[in-house]
Amino acid sequence: MKRLVVQVFDPTGGKPVAEIVAGARRFGEVTTDLPERFTPDDVLVIWSPFRASWRAPVFAAAKAGGSRVVVMERGWLASIGGARYFQVALDGWNGGGRFLPGGPERWRSWGVPLRDWRRDGSHVLVIGNNRRHTTRDPRRTPMGWAESVTFDSPRPVLRRLTRKRIPLDAQFEDAWCTVVWSSTVAIKSILAGVPAFYCGPTLIGGDLAKAGLDVEHPVTPDRDPVLERIAWCQWTAEEVAGGEPFARLFELPHSGQAEQVEDLAPISAMWTPAGRLRAVGAKLARKGGIGEALSRRLGVT
Repeated sequence: MKRLVVQVFDPTGGKPVAEIVAGARRFGEVTTDLPERFTPDDVLVIWSPFRASWRAPVFAAAKAGGSRVVVMERGWLASIGGARYFQVALDGWNGGGRFLPGGPERWRSWGVPLRDWRRDGSHVLVIGNNRRHTTRDPRRTPMGWAESVTFDSPRPVLRRLTRKRIPLDAQFEDAWCTVVWSSTVAIKSILAGVPAFYCGPTLIGGDLAKAGLDVEHPVTPDRDPVLERIAWCQWTAEEVAGGEPFARLFELPHSGQAEQVEDLAPISAMWTPAGRLRAVGAKLARKGGIGEALSRRLGVT
């Protein structure tokens, strides 16, 4: 029997804690207490262990003990048919974890529409992040990146910084491409037929996007094989409670060898003077009136 150590707490709501515990109980003894020492027979279930978070040393301790680590995060496609999904993988998330892919049936059963690839468009759409970046983890959007990043392109740049004012789909409509750091919004862009670029170290579905900022030369690969594969990386809370996601991960090879997790080098803020000005414009935009007019002039929403 395995010992499953569940370290998923839900101070702000939205995490399927009860379902995680129910699913874990199908495979062994479940505890929410940290052991004095992790062993190769243990399984740690944890939310994304960003550097400098309380979860990072727990993740490192489990790997040092040779344990399996199941990492969970919000789904790369958050809502399908009104249902919420969550990423479930070994040792990582958002393209950095391992999982057992199956056939095409899972992706096809969701009936998610795919629009034809965009072959034209007027603007480059940059997607920002409103959440404060406290861990300085390179897998999270650095402070100031979306406001400050520039491109070698004659196309105007539209920066989505305040998010909710204008529907995302409306901003996809005439976009030449979308640029993110590591946001799963890239997947929504790809489904909408808008080519995507990313600047972070990983991106789930990264085979469908292009790394870097060469926005004048997007890629438009065959999407179905990748989407069919990564469909097996996200599950509903009910599926998690049933245990199938865990069962599939436990089929993957596990050496039980101790591994040292190196702390990632912190990433600095990327503010430029122009980026600071755009950030001010984005804040003023929320107040309407002259602030909204200024934000449009600065190309931020």
